[in-house]
Amino acid sequence: MFIIALIISILILIAFFEYLYMLNPAKVLLRYGTGNHYILNYPLIFYIFAAFLVGIFLVSLIILIRDSARYIKNLINNRQEYISSEIDNSINKAEELYIRAQYEKAIGTIKKYLARYEDSIKAYLLLAKIYKHKGNIEESESCLNNVLKIDKSNVIALNEAGNLHKIGGDFEKAVYFFSKALEAAPDNLYAILELKDIYIKKGEWKNSYKMSKLFLSQSKDKEINKKEERDMIGLKYEYGKFLLENENDTERSAKRFNQVISHDKNFAAAYISLGDAYIKKGKADDAFKLWEKAFLRTGNFAVLIKMEDVAVKTNHPENIIKFYQELIYNNPEKWEYRLFLAKLYLRIEMVDEAISNLNAIPLSSLKDNSGYLLLAESYLKRGKYNEAAQAFRKALKNLYPVKLPFICSNCNFSSLNYSSLCPSCYSWNTMNIAVQSLYDTQLKEDSGNVLKLI
Repeated sequence: MFIIALIISILILIAFFEYLYMLNPAKVLLRYGTGNHYILNYPLIFYIFAAFLVGIFLVSLIILIRDSARYIKNLINNRQEYISSEIDNSINKAEELYIRAQYEKAIGTIKKYLARYEDSIKAYLLLAKIYKHKGNIEESESCLNNVLKIDKSNVIALNEAGNLHKIGGDFEKAVYFFSKALEAAPDNLYAILELKDIYIKKGEWKNSYKMSKLFLSQSKDKEINKKEERDMIGLKYEYGKFLLENENDTERSAKRFNQVISHDKNFAAAYISLGDAYIKKGKADDAFKLWEKAFLRTGNFAVLIKMEDVAVKTNHPENIIKFYQELIYNNPEKWEYRLFLAKLYLRIEMVDEAISNLNAIPLSSLKDNSGYLLLAESYLKRGKYNEAAQAFRKALKNLYPVKLPFICSNCNFSSLNYSSLCPSCYSWNTMNIAVQSLYDTQLKEDSGNVLKLI
Protein backbone atom coordinates (compact mmCIF):
# COMPACT_ATOMS: atom_id res chain seq x y z
CA MET A 1 0.00 0.00 0.00
CA PHE A 2 2.84 2.37 0.90
CA ILE A 3 4.66 1.61 -2.37
CA ILE A 4 1.51 2.26 -4.40
CA ALA A 5 0.98 5.58 -2.60
CA LEU A 6 4.62 6.50 -3.24
CA ILE A 7 4.40 5.66 -6.98
CA ILE A 8 1.20 7.69 -7.32
CA SER A 9 2.86 10.66 -5.51
CA ILE A 10 5.87 10.50 -7.85
CA LEU A 11 3.63 10.39 -10.95
CA ILE A 12 1.61 13.37 -9.71
CA LEU A 13 4.85 15.26 -9.03
CA ILE A 14 6.19 14.50 -12.52
CA ALA A 15 2.90 15.55 -14.08
CA PHE A 16 2.96 18.77 -12.08
CA PHE A 17 6.46 19.66 -13.27
CA GLU A 18 5.56 18.67 -16.85
CA TYR A 19 2.63 21.04 -16.67
CA LEU A 20 4.88 23.83 -15.39
CA TYR A 21 7.34 23.11 -18.24
CA MET A 22 4.59 23.50 -20.78
CA LEU A 23 3.70 26.86 -19.31
CA ASN A 24 7.37 27.98 -19.06
CA PRO A 25 9.30 26.53 -22.04
CA ALA A 26 11.87 29.33 -22.12
CA LYS A 27 15.47 28.39 -21.28
CA VAL A 28 17.58 30.20 -18.73
CA LEU A 29 21.34 30.67 -19.08
CA LEU A 30 23.24 29.81 -15.85
CA ARG A 31 26.99 30.34 -15.45
CA TYR A 32 28.69 28.36 -12.65
CA GLY A 33 32.29 29.27 -13.53
CA THR A 34 34.48 31.42 -15.82
CA GLY A 35 34.75 30.44 -19.46
CA ASN A 36 32.37 29.18 -22.12
CA HIS A 37 32.47 25.63 -20.84
CA TYR A 38 30.84 26.50 -17.47
CA ILE A 39 27.39 27.37 -18.80
CA LEU A 40 24.05 25.64 -18.26
CA ASN A 41 21.19 26.41 -20.60
CA TYR A 42 18.04 24.63 -19.48
CA PRO A 43 14.39 25.52 -18.91
CA LEU A 44 13.55 27.24 -15.65
CA ILE A 45 11.53 24.26 -14.48
CA PHE A 46 14.67 22.11 -14.69
CA TYR A 47 16.41 24.27 -12.10
CA ILE A 48 13.36 24.28 -9.85
CA PHE A 49 13.03 20.50 -10.12
CA ALA A 50 16.75 20.02 -9.42
CA ALA A 51 16.56 22.26 -6.35
CA PHE A 52 13.52 20.29 -5.18
CA LEU A 53 15.39 16.99 -5.53
CA VAL A 54 18.45 18.38 -3.71
CA GLY A 55 16.18 19.54 -0.88
CA ILE A 56 14.60 16.10 -0.61
CA PHE A 57 18.06 14.52 -0.60
CA LEU A 58 19.37 16.82 2.14
CA VAL A 59 16.29 16.30 4.30
CA SER A 60 16.58 12.54 3.84
CA LEU A 61 20.29 12.67 4.69
CA ILE A 62 19.63 14.65 7.89
CA ILE A 63 16.88 12.23 8.92
CA LEU A 64 19.19 9.29 8.20
CA ILE A 65 22.02 10.79 10.28
CA ARG A 66 19.63 11.59 13.13
CA ASP A 67 18.12 8.11 13.16
CA SER A 68 21.56 6.51 12.92
CA ALA A 69 22.78 8.58 15.86
CA ARG A 70 19.73 7.53 17.85
CA TYR A 71 20.30 3.93 16.94
CA ILE A 72 23.97 4.04 17.95
CA LYS A 73 23.08 5.84 21.19
CA ASN A 74 20.45 3.22 21.98
CA LEU A 75 22.98 0.48 21.31
CA ILE A 76 25.44 2.15 23.70
CA ASN A 77 22.75 2.66 26.35
CA ASN A 78 21.58 -0.91 26.03
CA ARG A 79 25.16 -2.08 26.35
CA GLN A 80 25.71 0.07 29.42
CA GLU A 81 22.46 -1.13 30.95
CA TYR A 82 23.50 -4.68 30.29
CA ILE A 83 26.89 -4.11 31.86
CA SER A 84 25.33 -2.26 34.79
CA SER A 85 22.83 -5.06 35.26
CA GLU A 86 25.62 -7.62 35.11
CA ILE A 87 27.65 -5.56 37.60
CA ASP A 88 24.69 -5.35 39.97
CA ASN A 89 24.04 -9.07 39.69
CA SER A 90 27.69 -9.90 40.32
CA ILE A 91 27.96 -7.42 43.18
CA ASN A 92 24.75 -8.65 44.77
CA LYS A 93 25.88 -12.24 44.52
CA ALA A 94 29.32 -11.39 45.93
CA GLU A 95 27.77 -9.38 48.78
CA GLU A 96 25.54 -12.32 49.69
CA LEU A 97 28.59 -14.56 49.81
CA TYR A 98 30.44 -11.95 51.87
CA ILE A 99 27.58 -11.73 54.38
CA ARG A 100 27.64 -15.53 54.70
CA ALA A 101 31.41 -15.29 55.37
CA GLN A 102 32.19 -17.17 52.14
CA TYR A 103 35.03 -14.77 51.38
CA GLU A 104 36.93 -16.84 48.84
CA LYS A 105 33.80 -17.49 46.77
CA ALA A 106 32.95 -13.79 46.92
CA ILE A 107 36.46 -12.88 45.76
CA GLY A 108 36.25 -15.44 42.97
CA THR A 109 32.90 -14.07 41.77
CA ILE A 110 34.25 -10.52 41.62
CA LYS A 111 37.51 -11.49 39.92
CA LYS A 112 35.60 -13.48 37.31
CA TYR A 113 33.57 -10.41 36.51
CA LEU A 114 36.63 -8.11 36.51
CA ALA A 115 38.28 -10.37 33.94
CA ARG A 116 35.60 -9.16 31.49
CA TYR A 117 35.03 -5.63 32.76
CA GLU A 118 38.25 -4.40 34.29
CA ASP A 119 36.99 -0.83 34.85
CA SER A 120 34.21 -1.69 37.28
CA ILE A 121 34.53 0.66 40.27
CA LYS A 122 31.78 -1.12 42.22
CA ALA A 123 33.57 -4.45 41.90
CA TYR A 124 36.91 -3.08 43.04
CA LEU A 125 35.34 -1.29 46.02
CA LEU A 126 33.61 -4.46 47.24
CA LEU A 127 36.77 -6.48 46.70
CA ALA A 128 38.73 -3.92 48.74
CA LYS A 129 36.13 -4.21 51.50
CA ILE A 130 36.41 -8.01 51.60
CA TYR A 131 40.22 -7.95 51.66
CA LYS A 132 40.15 -5.38 54.47
CA HIS A 133 37.79 -7.60 56.48
CA LYS A 134 40.18 -10.51 55.99
CA GLY A 135 43.09 -8.38 57.18
CA ASN A 136 44.80 -8.42 53.78
CA ILE A 137 45.62 -4.72 53.77
CA GLU A 138 47.96 -4.78 50.77
CA GLU A 139 45.37 -6.38 48.48
CA SER A 140 42.71 -3.99 49.73
CA GLU A 141 44.98 -1.03 49.01
CA SER A 142 45.72 -2.39 45.53
CA CYS A 143 41.99 -2.55 44.74
CA LEU A 144 41.50 1.02 45.91
CA ASN A 145 44.43 2.15 43.76
CA ASN A 146 42.72 0.55 40.75
CA VAL A 147 39.58 2.57 41.54
CA LEU A 148 41.62 5.78 41.73
CA LYS A 149 43.26 5.01 38.40
CA ILE A 150 39.78 4.91 36.89
CA ASP A 151 38.45 7.88 38.87
CA LYS A 152 41.06 9.82 40.82
CA SER A 153 38.34 11.80 42.64
CA ASN A 154 36.30 8.83 43.83
CA VAL A 155 35.37 9.88 47.37
CA ILE A 156 34.59 6.38 48.64
CA ALA A 157 37.97 5.04 47.52
CA LEU A 158 39.82 8.06 48.95
CA ASN A 159 38.04 7.66 52.29
CA GLU A 160 38.78 3.94 52.41
CA ALA A 161 42.43 4.47 51.46
CA GLY A 162 42.78 7.04 54.23
CA ASN A 163 41.16 4.65 56.69
CA LEU A 164 43.51 1.82 55.70
CA HIS A 165 46.60 3.94 56.30
CA LYS A 166 45.18 5.22 59.58
CA ILE A 167 44.68 1.65 60.77
CA GLY A 168 48.25 0.88 59.71
CA GLY A 169 49.57 3.87 61.67
CA ASP A 170 50.78 5.75 58.59
CA PHE A 171 49.17 9.06 59.49
CA GLU A 172 50.95 11.02 56.76
CA LYS A 173 49.41 8.94 53.97
CA ALA A 174 46.08 8.87 55.78
CA VAL A 175 46.06 12.67 55.92
CA TYR A 176 46.94 12.79 52.21
CA PHE A 177 43.99 10.61 51.15
CA PHE A 178 41.46 12.20 53.51
CA SER A 179 42.55 15.64 52.30
CA LYS A 180 42.03 14.54 48.69
CA ALA A 181 38.60 13.20 49.62
CA LEU A 182 37.79 16.55 51.19
CA GLU A 183 38.91 18.38 48.05
CA ALA A 184 36.62 16.18 45.97
CA ALA A 185 33.67 16.67 48.34
CA PRO A 186 33.92 19.66 50.73
CA ASP A 187 30.90 18.37 52.69
CA ASN A 188 32.58 15.00 53.35
CA LEU A 189 31.92 14.81 57.10
CA TYR A 190 33.60 11.42 57.45
CA ALA A 191 36.91 12.74 56.10
CA ILE A 192 36.65 15.84 58.28
CA LEU A 193 36.20 13.79 61.47
CA GLU A 194 38.97 11.36 60.51
CA LEU A 195 41.37 14.23 59.86
CA LYS A 196 40.40 15.80 63.16
CA ASP A 197 41.04 12.51 64.98
CA ILE A 198 44.45 12.08 63.33
CA TYR A 199 45.48 15.63 64.17
CA ILE A 200 44.47 15.04 67.80
CA LYS A 201 46.59 11.89 67.94
CA LYS A 202 49.52 13.81 66.42
CA GLY A 203 49.03 16.74 68.79
CA GLU A 204 48.42 19.16 65.92
CA TRP A 205 45.83 21.18 67.81
CA LYS A 206 45.54 24.08 65.40
CA ASN A 207 44.69 21.74 62.50
CA SER A 208 42.30 19.68 64.61
CA TYR A 209 40.54 22.88 65.71
CA LYS A 210 40.16 23.91 62.05
CA MET A 211 38.62 20.52 61.23
CA SER A 212 36.19 20.87 64.12
CA LYS A 213 35.09 24.31 62.87
CA LEU A 214 34.74 22.94 59.34
CA PHE A 215 32.59 20.06 60.61
CA LEU A 216 30.23 22.45 62.38
CA SER A 217 29.92 24.54 59.24
CA GLN A 218 28.87 21.47 57.21
CA SER A 219 26.89 19.32 59.65
CA LYS A 220 23.15 19.78 60.07
CA ASP A 221 22.71 17.28 62.93
CA LYS A 222 22.04 19.28 66.12
CA GLU A 223 22.85 16.45 68.53
CA ILE A 224 26.18 15.65 66.87
CA ASN A 225 26.97 19.36 66.70
CA LYS A 226 26.51 19.68 70.47
CA LYS A 227 29.21 17.08 71.04
CA GLU A 228 31.45 18.73 68.48
CA GLU A 229 31.04 22.09 70.19
CA ARG A 230 32.23 20.48 73.44
CA ASP A 231 35.21 19.03 71.60
CA MET A 232 35.98 22.45 70.15
CA ILE A 233 36.35 23.80 73.68
CA GLY A 234 38.94 21.12 74.43
CA LEU A 235 40.74 21.74 71.15
CA LYS A 236 40.84 25.47 71.83
CA TYR A 237 42.41 24.70 75.20
CA GLU A 238 45.04 22.42 73.66
CA TYR A 239 45.92 25.03 71.06
CA GLY A 240 46.29 27.63 73.82
CA LYS A 241 48.54 25.22 75.71
CA PHE A 242 50.62 24.75 72.55
CA LEU A 243 51.01 28.53 72.20
CA LEU A 244 52.10 28.81 75.82
CA GLU A 245 54.53 25.89 75.95
CA ASN A 246 56.01 25.94 72.43
CA GLU A 247 55.81 29.59 71.41
CA ASN A 248 55.85 31.21 74.86
CA ASP A 249 52.92 33.37 73.72
CA THR A 250 51.30 34.28 77.03
CA GLU A 251 48.83 36.77 75.59
CA ARG A 252 47.27 34.61 72.89
CA SER A 253 47.30 31.52 75.08
CA ALA A 254 45.67 33.36 78.01
CA LYS A 255 42.98 34.63 75.66
CA ARG A 256 42.12 31.08 74.64
CA PHE A 257 42.15 29.78 78.21
CA ASN A 258 39.72 32.52 79.21
CA GLN A 259 37.50 31.64 76.25
CA VAL A 260 37.46 28.02 77.37
CA ILE A 261 36.58 28.98 80.94
CA SER A 262 33.79 31.26 79.71
CA HIS A 263 32.27 28.24 77.93
CA ASP A 264 32.92 25.73 80.73
CA LYS A 265 33.40 27.06 84.26
CA ASN A 266 34.56 23.61 85.44
CA PHE A 267 37.37 23.11 82.90
CA ALA A 268 40.16 22.54 85.44
CA ALA A 269 43.02 22.29 82.93
CA ALA A 270 42.23 25.75 81.55
CA TYR A 271 42.58 27.25 85.05
CA ILE A 272 45.89 25.42 85.54
CA SER A 273 47.34 26.62 82.24
CA LEU A 274 46.01 30.16 82.71
CA GLY A 275 47.86 30.22 86.04
CA ASP A 276 51.01 29.09 84.21
CA ALA A 277 50.59 32.02 81.84
CA TYR A 278 50.31 34.38 84.83
CA ILE A 279 53.51 32.96 86.31
CA LYS A 280 55.37 33.42 83.03
CA LYS A 281 54.28 37.05 83.13
CA GLY A 282 55.61 37.36 86.71
CA LYS A 283 52.16 37.33 88.36
CA ALA A 284 52.56 34.39 90.75
CA ASP A 285 50.11 35.83 93.32
CA ASP A 286 47.43 36.15 90.65
CA ALA A 287 48.09 32.54 89.63
CA PHE A 288 47.60 31.24 93.19
CA LYS A 289 44.42 33.28 93.67
CA LEU A 290 43.10 31.89 90.39
CA TRP A 291 43.95 28.31 91.37
CA GLU A 292 42.32 28.65 94.78
CA LYS A 293 39.08 29.80 93.15
CA ALA A 294 39.44 27.08 90.52
CA PHE A 295 39.69 24.28 93.08
CA LEU A 296 36.74 25.58 95.06
CA ARG A 297 34.72 25.69 91.84
CA THR A 298 35.84 22.44 90.18
CA GLY A 299 36.98 20.26 93.09
CA ASN A 300 39.69 18.87 90.80
CA PHE A 301 42.73 17.74 92.78
CA ALA A 302 45.01 18.40 89.82
CA VAL A 303 44.69 22.07 90.73
CA LEU A 304 45.94 21.38 94.27
CA ILE A 305 48.84 19.33 92.96
CA LYS A 306 49.77 22.14 90.58
CA MET A 307 49.68 24.69 93.38
CA GLU A 308 51.81 22.44 95.56
CA ASP A 309 54.42 21.82 92.84
CA VAL A 310 54.78 25.52 92.04
CA ALA A 311 54.93 26.46 95.74
CA VAL A 312 57.70 23.95 96.44
CA LYS A 313 59.61 24.86 93.29
CA THR A 314 59.57 28.56 94.14
CA ASN A 315 60.35 27.91 97.84
CA HIS A 316 57.12 29.63 98.90
CA PRO A 317 54.89 26.85 100.28
CA GLU A 318 53.12 29.19 102.70
CA ASN A 319 50.31 29.97 100.23
CA ILE A 320 49.33 26.38 99.62
CA ILE A 321 49.75 25.50 103.32
CA LYS A 322 47.39 28.31 104.26
CA PHE A 323 44.90 27.17 101.64
CA TYR A 324 45.03 23.56 102.90
CA GLN A 325 44.44 24.78 106.44
CA GLU A 326 41.42 26.78 105.31
CA LEU A 327 40.04 23.75 103.49
CA ILE A 328 40.50 21.59 106.61
CA TYR A 329 38.88 24.22 108.83
CA ASN A 330 35.88 24.59 106.54
CA ASN A 331 35.61 20.85 105.78
CA PRO A 332 36.79 18.92 108.89
CA GLU A 333 35.08 15.75 107.72
CA LYS A 334 37.08 15.62 104.48
CA TRP A 335 40.25 13.93 105.72
CA GLU A 336 41.70 13.88 102.17
CA TYR A 337 42.71 17.51 102.68
CA ARG A 338 44.73 16.53 105.76
CA LEU A 339 46.30 13.69 103.78
CA PHE A 340 47.43 16.10 101.06
CA LEU A 341 48.69 18.58 103.64
CA ALA A 342 50.63 15.86 105.44
CA LYS A 343 52.17 14.80 102.14
CA LEU A 344 53.22 18.40 101.51
CA TYR A 345 54.68 18.75 105.01
CA LEU A 346 56.70 15.60 104.52
CA ARG A 347 57.88 16.83 101.14
CA ILE A 348 59.25 20.08 102.60
CA GLU A 349 60.72 18.31 105.66
CA MET A 350 58.14 19.61 108.15
CA VAL A 351 57.97 16.13 109.62
CA ASP A 352 56.32 16.88 112.97
CA GLU A 353 53.47 18.70 111.23
CA ALA A 354 53.09 15.75 108.85
CA ILE A 355 52.85 13.31 111.77
CA SER A 356 50.35 15.52 113.57
CA ASN A 357 48.02 15.68 110.56
CA LEU A 358 48.33 11.99 109.80
CA ASN A 359 47.46 11.07 113.37
CA ALA A 360 44.35 13.22 113.03
CA ILE A 361 43.13 10.98 110.21
CA PRO A 362 41.28 7.71 111.05
CA LEU A 363 43.78 5.63 109.07
CA SER A 364 42.34 2.31 110.27
CA SER A 365 39.11 3.01 108.41
CA LEU A 366 40.92 3.25 105.09
CA LYS A 367 41.23 0.42 102.62
CA ASP A 368 44.14 2.29 101.08
CA ASN A 369 47.58 2.02 102.71
CA SER A 370 48.84 5.47 101.63
CA GLY A 371 48.22 7.03 105.04
CA TYR A 372 50.17 4.37 106.90
CA LEU A 373 53.07 4.58 104.49
CA LEU A 374 53.24 8.35 104.84
CA LEU A 375 53.19 7.99 108.63
CA ALA A 376 55.90 5.34 108.49
CA GLU A 377 58.09 7.57 106.34
CA SER A 378 57.54 10.47 108.73
CA TYR A 379 58.60 8.39 111.74
CA LEU A 380 61.67 7.19 109.87
CA LYS A 381 62.73 10.78 109.25
CA ARG A 382 62.42 11.45 112.99
CA GLY A 383 64.33 8.28 113.89
CA LYS A 384 61.30 6.72 115.57
CA TYR A 385 61.87 3.27 114.17
CA ASN A 386 59.43 1.36 116.37
CA GLU A 387 56.58 3.66 115.39
CA ALA A 388 57.69 3.43 111.75
CA ALA A 389 57.75 -0.36 111.91
CA GLN A 390 54.25 -0.44 113.37
CA ALA A 391 52.96 1.82 110.61
CA PHE A 392 54.64 -0.35 107.97
CA ARG A 393 53.11 -3.50 109.49
CA LYS A 394 49.66 -1.92 109.35
CA ALA A 395 50.26 -0.94 105.74
CA LEU A 396 51.39 -4.45 104.81
CA LYS A 397 48.17 -5.95 106.16
CA ASN A 398 46.47 -4.19 103.31
CA LEU A 399 47.07 -5.86 99.95
CA TYR A 400 46.07 -2.80 98.00
CA PRO A 401 48.82 -0.58 96.59
CA VAL A 402 49.42 3.05 97.43
CA LYS A 403 47.25 4.87 94.94
CA LEU A 404 45.47 8.11 94.40
CA PRO A 405 45.03 7.86 90.65
CA PHE A 406 43.30 10.27 88.36
CA ILE A 407 40.12 8.58 87.13
CA CYS A 408 38.23 9.44 83.95
CA SER A 409 34.58 10.07 84.83
CA ASN A 410 33.58 9.01 81.32
CA CYS A 411 35.35 5.64 80.86
CA ASN A 412 36.97 4.95 84.30
CA PHE A 413 40.49 4.92 82.85
CA SER A 414 43.04 5.63 85.58
CA SER A 415 46.44 7.22 85.22
CA LEU A 416 49.40 8.30 87.31
CA ASN A 417 49.48 11.73 85.72
CA TYR A 418 46.79 14.31 85.21
CA SER A 419 45.78 15.03 81.63
CA SER A 420 43.27 17.48 80.23
CA LEU A 421 42.38 14.86 77.60
CA CYS A 422 41.62 11.26 78.61
CA PRO A 423 44.10 9.01 76.73
CA SER A 424 41.48 6.26 76.52
CA CYS A 425 38.20 7.84 75.39
CA TYR A 426 39.53 11.23 74.22
CA SER A 427 37.17 13.22 76.44
CA TRP A 428 38.25 16.57 77.83
CA ASN A 429 38.10 17.67 81.47
CA THR A 430 37.10 14.25 82.82
CA MET A 431 40.24 13.32 84.80
CA ASN A 432 40.19 13.83 88.57
CA ILE A 433 41.23 12.02 91.73
CA ALA A 434 38.17 10.08 92.83
CA VAL A 435 38.04 10.35 96.60
CA GLN A 436 35.78 7.33 96.76
CA SER A 437 38.58 5.25 95.25
CA LEU A 438 40.24 5.27 98.66
CA TYR A 439 37.22 3.34 99.94
CA ASP A 440 36.07 1.37 96.92
CA THR A 441 38.72 -1.12 95.82
CA GLN A 442 36.57 -2.42 92.97
CA LEU A 443 37.13 0.75 90.93
CA LYS A 444 38.21 0.02 87.39
CA GLU A 445 41.82 1.07 86.86
CA ASP A 446 44.73 0.85 84.48
CA SER A 447 47.25 -1.70 85.78
CA GLY A 448 50.60 -0.17 86.60
CA ASN A 449 49.27 3.35 87.05
CA VAL A 450 50.05 3.79 90.73
CA LEU A 451 50.50 7.17 92.40
CA LYS A 452 53.24 7.06 95.03
CA LEU A 453 52.71 9.69 97.67
CA ILE A 454 56.22 9.51 99.10
